[in-house]
Amino acid sequence: MKKIIPVLSLMILVWGCAKKITPTGSGSNSSGMPAGNAVGTLPDPAGSSAAAQGSVENTGTFGSKVEPKEKTAELASVMAGQSTYNAKCGRCHGLKVTTDFTAERWASIMAVMAPRANLTDSEKENVYAFVKANAKK
Repeated sequence: MKKIIPVLSLMILVWGCAKKITPTGSGSNSSGMPAGNAVGTLPDPAGSSAAAQGSVENTGTFGSKVEPKEKTAELASVMAGQSTYNAKCGRCHGLKVTTDFTAERWASIMAVMAPRANLTDSEKENVYAFVKANAKK
């Protein structure tokens, strides 16, 4: 009996954490896989079903997509902000889910927390760009 309780507790903990981590979103079924894909399969890189219908142009490169140049600076700022957010904001407390607050609320949070985290001005701007991009709409 003494061995069952820790094992059962561990199983409940793992199940609870796995439930929180499971990705959900549009285009996915109950198993978390993209709609239309069986478990353990990858999408067809040639796009044969759509290409056969003539609606998709095959570039020959799987997963290639060119972003507009004006978004690359903003994207770099957001990515730098994410790494700073993960490194510095998680030192003293758990990381907050960015979609829990609006951009305006994040501005007030940043005003209080940036000095406590010893963020430079550029780090503060990058972190705000990250949380603003992922804030509640």
